Amino acid sequence: MLAANSYEINTALSTYSYSENSVCLKKDAAHMISSNLLFCSECGAANESDAPLCFACKQPLCSGSPSPSVQPVIHYAALAAPAPVACLSPGSLLAQRYRIISQVGQGGFGVVYKAKDRKNRHRLVAIKQIDRSRLSPREIIEATATYNREVTLLSKLRHENLPCIYDHFADPQHWYVVMEYIRGETLEDYLARQGRLSVRQVLKIGIILSTVLTYLHTRIPPIIFRDVKPANIMRTRRGHLYLIDFGIARHFTPGLKKDTGPLGSPGYAAPEQYGKAQTTVQTDIYGLGATLQTLLTGKDPLESVGGAQPLPRRKIPPKLQALLDQMLEHDMHKRPLSMEKVKGQLQLVRARIMWIENRLLAYARGLLYGVLPYALVLLLILLLSVLRNLGLIPEFLTLLLILFTGMLFLIFGAQLLVAVHFLFLSGKRLMGLGMLTVLVLLLVFQPLHNIM
Repeated sequence: MLAANSYEINTALSTYSYSENSVCLKKDAAHMISSNLLFCSECGAANESDAPLCFACKQPLCSGSPSPSVQPVIHYAALAAPAPVACLSPGSLLAQRYRIISQVGQGGFGVVYKAKDRKNRHRLVAIKQIDRSRLSPREIIEATATYNREVTLLSKLRHENLPCIYDHFADPQHWYVVMEYIRGETLEDYLARQGRLSVRQVLKIGIILSTVLTYLHTRIPPIIFRDVKPANIMRTRRGHLYLIDFGIARHFTPGLKKDTGPLGSPGYAAPEQYGKAQTTVQTDIYGLGATLQTLLTGKDPLESVGGAQPLPRRKIPPKLQALLDQMLEHDMHKRPLSMEKVKGQLQLVRARIMWIENRLLAYARGLLYGVLPYALVLLLILLLSVLRNLGLIPEFLTLLLILFTGMLFLIFGAQLLVAVHFLFLSGKRLMGLGMLTVLVLLLVFQPLHNIM
């Protein structure tokens, strides 16, 4: 899933895949080396082709024919003079299918193009072109491990808040990844424009993200995202959210004491991501808590650490703040047990806020219904009086003016009956109370007598 603006493009440059059938680089006798590497799909680590187990996560490897869980042996070329990037010009046709429209981004190891898919009703797509000739052997290892995780995870997942890969293929010099093209921005960019988000917005975002993270955590084996932060959350113009960048996501391995390496974004990464323990669902709970806190305050988590200025205070519902504090516990065992429980707590906070707002709205509606008839009649009386004094209406309309004045007492009696009736209806009691408030004020200040 790629975005049209520059930040989204940079973020999307890490969202890619490659074809298992095309992953072997073509042999070149002048530049070949003898190293054969086998990549583990669990952690992405590179192993010798004859290794029975992954040296990092101890998961079994298959040195024979490639399987869905193990990547094929990769033969890579030693560093030579970098070949120039084959730029795709607007109007050119890629793979006899994709008509290039324009280049929309560049970074990392490749370029992103906007194109139309001629075989699918000319829908807009984003095509990432990765230049393999510019990668050193070490970079090929790192990039391939990340590609492996990305395509392996995303190709098996189906969720409305996750990106979708349409196609992936290769030529002798490049990898190509075709993904949906969307117009939007990351939550980081959205937050930069807004300053900070309302409690209602943050609760909505939190519930959506906890839903998609629950989906990941309930896969077999569970998938730990490990990098929840505003920069990895895409927002479309209509407010739809997508969780992007699975570059460091991994499967949870029972019994593993700690992860292969410390991965994550400072401020959003849980302490266990720095080699202290294996990442679990609580790791994503920490990242979500830091993200929601950032959206509420408008400040990065690191800005409150190391003597920096304290985060700006705002009125946050106590139950929500208590939940965020629990999600951000350094001890992972003190955090909520699951993302589903986090979602439930966020829904309770939102339901409480909506309950209070709905009650206030019902009372305000009662006040409006109580005042509106008198305001309209009094406005009409005032208008007739002005017109009569200016001689713009005949004297006989004085009778009409008196009639309107007498209607005020009829309206008062009718409203009193309606308000009392509403008090006995469970869904309209506050509205009836608002109407009674207006009627009591009319009796106390007696504006009707003053008019008469």
